[in-house]
Amino acid sequence: SQSQILQQEKMASIGQLAAGVAHEINNPMGFITSNLGTLARYQQKLFEYQQTLENFLDEAGNEAIKQRAFEQRKKLKIDYLRDDIDDLLSESKEGAERVRDIVQNLKGFSRVDQAEYANVDLNDCLDKTLSIAANEIKYKAQVEKDYGALPLISCFPQQLNQVFLNLLVNAAQAIEGKGVICISTHDLGEWVQIDITDNGSGIPAENLEKIFEPFFTTKEVGKGTGLGMSISYEIIQKHGGDIQVASEVGQGTTFSITLPVIGKGESNG
Repeated sequence: SQSQILQQEKMASIGQLAAGVAHEINNPMGFITSNLGTLARYQQKLFEYQQTLENFLDEAGNEAIKQRAFEQRKKLKIDYLRDDIDDLLSESKEGAERVRDIVQNLKGFSRVDQAEYANVDLNDCLDKTLSIAANEIKYKAQVEKDYGALPLISCFPQQLNQVFLNLLVNAAQAIEGKGVICISTHDLGEWVQIDITDNGSGIPAENLEKIFEPFFTTKEVGKGTGLGMSISYEIIQKHGGDIQVASEVGQGTTFSITLPVIGKGESNG
């Protein structure tokens, strides 16, 4: 029990750290993005000025000066530079947008500012968590999503994100080589269901009943604490929901989570 409390506090601290990092990155990225937009406008004006000068040379009719200008243009590779500057600006803007998306996902994942119950779309929570887990998953599995339209549910979003992250990382680690992780969501009326399925190594039958026990792990020493699944179980239970596992060795594993639309904390409050 003490270890679970310590782990929960650790995850809360990680959430605060993620939010702090996101905030610190967000500020410089703001002026980088703004400067890229300004630079693109300046570049366009310079190109227009260059074109105007070349038009003046044509109108002046001095072939010797035109030839010298043409040779200098060729020597400095001005045509290549014009095309490459456009590409560089475009790629830089795309990179800045990707960083912005990562920052937004970090902020959405941590949700430190939402310590109370909040009404959220679990599909959105899953997408944010997928973004956070991308480096763990992308080399191991292709993600297939089958999201149903879900009602907003009342919950602690940060805690559910921790559960999703744990299940997704475990699914990726269970896959040898390259596999598939399927995520599906369903509206069951007063409940919602989330299924996370992998086609990894599976869990032996004798271990299935122990999977949610504290400190139980099938990972190598030093690779896992054995607390991730027990804490996930406690979080789902605290929300008035349920988590079940079905697995077959060599075929894969499915974790199914059901959660009430009206959160347990809210209904008791």
